[in-house]
Amino acid sequence: MRSIRSSARACLLALVLCALHAWSFRVPGPRSPRLASSQLQRVQAARGGPRCAPRLAFEPPSRDAILGRMQDEEFDILVIGGGATGLGVALDASLRGLKVALVERSDFSSGTSSRSTKLIHGGLRYLAQAFQKKLPPRSIPDVIRNLRFEPAYLRIVAADLKERAFVLASAPFMAEPIPMMVPLYAGWWEVPMMLAVGIMYDLIAGTRRAVPGSRLVSPEDARAAFPALAEADSEGRKLLGCLLIHDGQQNDARMGLHIGLSAIKEGAACTNYAEVKQLSRDPATGRLSGALVRDRITGREINVRAAQVVNACGVFADGVRRMAEPGCAEIMVPSYGAHVALERFEAPGRMGLVWFTNDGRVLYLLPWEGSTIAGTTDTEGPISFEPKPTPKDVDFILSECNRVVDRRLDAASVRSAWAGIRPLVRNPEAAAAGAEGTAALSRDHVVDVLEGSGLVSIVGGKWTTYRKMAEDAVDACLARAEPAVRARAGPCRTLDNRLVGTGDGSPETYRAQEAALRRDHGLSEAAAAHLTRTYGTRAMDVVAIAAGEPALLEPVHPAFVQIMAEIVHACRNEYALSAVDMIAHRTRFSFLDAMAAAEALPAVLELMARELGWAREKVDEQEQAARTFLATMDPKPTADEPKPAAMAQA
Repeated sequence: MRSIRSSARACLLALVLCALHAWSFRVPGPRSPRLASSQLQRVQAARGGPRCAPRLAFEPPSRDAILGRMQDEEFDILVIGGGATGLGVALDASLRGLKVALVERSDFSSGTSSRSTKLIHGGLRYLAQAFQKKLPPRSIPDVIRNLRFEPAYLRIVAADLKERAFVLASAPFMAEPIPMMVPLYAGWWEVPMMLAVGIMYDLIAGTRRAVPGSRLVSPEDARAAFPALAEADSEGRKLLGCLLIHDGQQNDARMGLHIGLSAIKEGAACTNYAEVKQLSRDPATGRLSGALVRDRITGREINVRAAQVVNACGVFADGVRRMAEPGCAEIMVPSYGAHVALERFEAPGRMGLVWFTNDGRVLYLLPWEGSTIAGTTDTEGPISFEPKPTPKDVDFILSECNRVVDRRLDAASVRSAWAGIRPLVRNPEAAAAGAEGTAALSRDHVVDVLEGSGLVSIVGGKWTTYRKMAEDAVDACLARAEPAVRARAGPCRTLDNRLVGTGDGSPETYRAQEAALRRDHGLSEAAAAHLTRTYGTRAMDVVAIAAGEPALLEPVHPAFVQIMAEIVHACRNEYALSAVDMIAHRTRFSFLDAMAAAEALPAVLELMARELGWAREKVDEQEQAARTFLATMDPKPTADEPKPAAMAQA
């Protein structure tokens, strides 16, 4: 009883501290940079002002030019891994005035960074775990019995909510608040408890929470907002209402691409399909001095010279760590997170659902890109370049959805399924102290430095915190850099930086652009909104490609809103080099509907062959690779499951 009273007092104290913290918590808002002249011309055109021939606001250098720089120049930092974190490191370091090179074995953001739940969030589960040992509680005695206070979880939530505000402001055309309801079925006691959770979530975020506040919603209003919400759950308990909360949502792979384009704009030399064959060393000190890199497109090998090397390879980070120091202990723990794409649930205002599963996990059912995605799981699995969800994972997600929706979902409801591998990490300090199991896993990201070689690895974390992870990694590099490098490096500037395509970031500019796309190019409302949401101010560059070839304004496939010009744009200005790049990471077809993506493949291949000069043999090779990839988005088991891989770089 004494421990319960102690936990209750701690919980009350936490509420007071959160309220006080909210008054002092500030997140610097991004600057509102003046529009470049070409951006002004496009906005003027959208508003009916002076018109001129559109031109690229930012024209990325060719891949050959980037590889040439890698051959000829010497860099302060070489980043291995082109997922969200690695691209974030390249952007952060470039903004500080450092010379940066980045190599990615496959496509940019092609690994876990493209296979997320598409959320930018603070972590509702962490907030609950700060006060409850076991989730979800089933009764008032259950709540009392499991009371605890773990401030470490609150610190993580606070840090994550700060980063949520940053991501939403850094690319507001692509990242936006999304409303989600937590259905309340357990009993009357759950209503005030969850309201307290929502209020605390907002208080921790502070005055710059960047999303609307939380509130309770009646059963009637909840079902109006999400008509498929069940009046009673699978156990027959009636809906008592919902807690309405907000987090952020993004197009993950494309967000990663825009981070990379922003880094390139700031002077970074970043390339995809470049594999590290071996790390280079200074023979006098034994410390890393770069890497031998093989261009997987041409076979050319380049010796990239760099004073320091950052390992941002996610779940594959141990492979690079062993290259640097073969005897080092492994720190990565793979965890599979499966998702499914379903037919669209009609929900006014893009409403989604989030709830605790019976085993204490959090499951989301969210609108995304004209579809509905549901997930995620947390299961063991092998490290693989092409992780695939198991039928058991898919069944679990569907059964959980069937607890709260009145529409029966089964395997036929699934349009696509995928799995991402979470890069959970053993905290080296905890492991050294003898901790085992989950006690040895870090709840946050970890900067691991192998002092013998000087390799800096940034591991763990999640999509929402990529900016802070990058900042910490660059700080670690500078702490070990030569005095001359530290002297010319500026402070971290990412908190007030906006990504390529943001323009002035105002909703009025985006609405004016959508109107111009409809008026001047004959696009549908859905297509205009999609282009602005996907490219920001660069949407006008996409449609300009169709000048003289209006067929490029047509949809690639009837199931998708994406237009043909996007395929051409991705080849010319977004470093798309394979059919998989296109259907998975540029257009996102495979994540929305795998069967429709297969049907769209011939049109995609025809345009890519024209742009990239592919011969018939190359087209056939690309088609086979794309169909093999699409098979991994099929939840049905196959004879050949993905094999474990020794190392990858995103």
